[in-house]
Amino acid sequence: MNSKDEAELNNKLETTTIPYLREGIYRDLNIPLTLNYMTRRYVEPIKQRVDLTAATVADCAAGVGWLSFAFLLAGARRALLIDVDEPRLQAARALAYQLGVGSRCGFILSRLEDAPLGPDSVDIFPSIETLEHVGAANIRPCVEAIARCTRQAVVVTTPNFLFPLISHDTRLPVAHWLPPRLRQAYARAAGRAGEDGANSFAAPWQLLPLMRKFRPVSRYQTFGTLAEFDNFYPHYLPYGSDERMRHRRAPQRGQRMLHAALAKAFGPWSFILAPNLAAVWVRR
Repeated sequence: MNSKDEAELNNKLETTTIPYLREGIYRDLNIPLTLNYMTRRYVEPIKQRVDLTAATVADCAAGVGWLSFAFLLAGARRALLIDVDEPRLQAARALAYQLGVGSRCGFILSRLEDAPLGPDSVDIFPSIETLEHVGAANIRPCVEAIARCTRQAVVVTTPNFLFPLISHDTRLPVAHWLPPRLRQAYARAAGRAGEDGANSFAAPWQLLPLMRKFRPVSRYQTFGTLAEFDNFYPHYLPYGSDERMRHRRAPQRGQRMLHAALAKAFGPWSFILAPNLAAVWVRR
């Protein structure tokens, strides 16, 4: 997206009129760069394998819709934005109409596992950093729901329970392997009690319902080649409250080496031992 496109996009948006955005931690989010991130990391890898012009995307949890909008602006036919938070969906609806894609959106207030989607009713289902928030007992039902309703391709990213250090939570080694009380005590002792989100992280075997219908095709997170992984940098990471920390110039120390080694050893199944179960899946 060039500077002219960014300016035109910003002119369309009036985020200060949306209370959810104006009052939240993402009030200073760079929206063109956010859409650029979503497009490069998730949309383009899918676009290599699916005809977007005929595709319906189910996005859960959609949040305020950035990923759905990236798919629609890249040519997807329709997007279904699913979330459990009504104010978020209301903000997403307002943004959708400001961007001119509102008529191609559906808004569904629902949990992922309860979303009213029939078998093979959507073409693409991205589940981005969602499974860790649904609760341990709901991970498998959510994966089953994704597999059941999706026809062509799935994108999953969620921290890997098997990896000993998860940055999404307290960032304490093996903390997520402990029972809740020990985990909380560990966090308190390390001065990070406020960072314990009590999240439940998915293990590779919990993706079995997905494996029966789809096969992974990406080797380096959502990217097929190491060159694609490298070309993703630099980028703007649209998460966190500190704008200065959103600009990523290069992978974190050792990250590239780890992904290269896992891809060489396991190919498209490299996510099994990676920090994140990030992968693109296509229909068998």
